Amino acid sequence: MISISYACHFDAAHQLDVPYESPCNRRHGHRYTVRIVASAEELLYGMVVDFNLLKAVVDEFDHRDLNELADFKETGLQTTAENICIVLARKLQAVVGTRVSIDEVIVRETPRSAAKWRKASNP
Repeated sequence: MISISYACHFDAAHQLDVPYESPCNRRHGHRYTVRIVASAEELLYGMVVDFNLLKAVVDEFDHRDLNELADFKETGLQTTAENICIVLARKLQAVVGTRVSIDEVIVRETPRSAAKWRKASNP
């Protein structure tokens, strides 16, 4: 098994709708940083996965209003860092196929706050 990590960022606006007073209930933006960990048993063309495939998925979020993206708008998901991790993990896995495992996605909303999604281990 060999694994890689890829780091990138995207700039986006969003707005939460939580039932208590929060500055996050107002539309605002972040420069999100993302770290992706992927692994594979065998390399293809000498790679676990082409980093450009990972970047293309993250770029779908760049300079967007996250609340308007179908992954959030049509499902009613809040645009929290936690849900962004889940959505990214799902989209990344769909793009890389079954040969590659997306093992971890970290979304950092600010220098002090981050959410981490990790693939569940098999029992």
